[in-house]
Amino acid sequence: MKKIGFSLVIIQVLIFVTIFFRAENLSLLSYINNSFIYGGVLLFFGLWVFVVRTGVFDIFTISMRKAFKLKSTLDDDEMRPPSEALGFSSSLLLTTGAVTMLIMGICLMIYSF
Repeated sequence: MKKIGFSLVIIQVLIFVTIFFRAENLSLLSYINNSFIYGGVLLFFGLWVFVVRTGVFDIFTISMRKAFKLKSTLDDDEMRPPSEALGFSSSLLLTTGAVTMLIMGICLMIYSF
């Protein structure tokens, strides 16, 4: 829980720093736009890590190794599949991105009124 809270604080600080460096007025609309970008990127990378860690691409890499076995110098046992190559979980990225998008949605509803 501390990691999620810390990462949310870091993302919010990055959003406000981005607003100030882009020379935008500090408004609710600029916050919504910037939080959409940060939340979307976090969700995209979190979903990408989740898909790779589930082992979807393991079959593809094994079949490509077998297809190009004559050109390969490494044995199949020496190379790790992509699902084992990623050493971290996607839950922190997904949770932080989802909460950032939730805050953005709440701000968007406030902005529309």
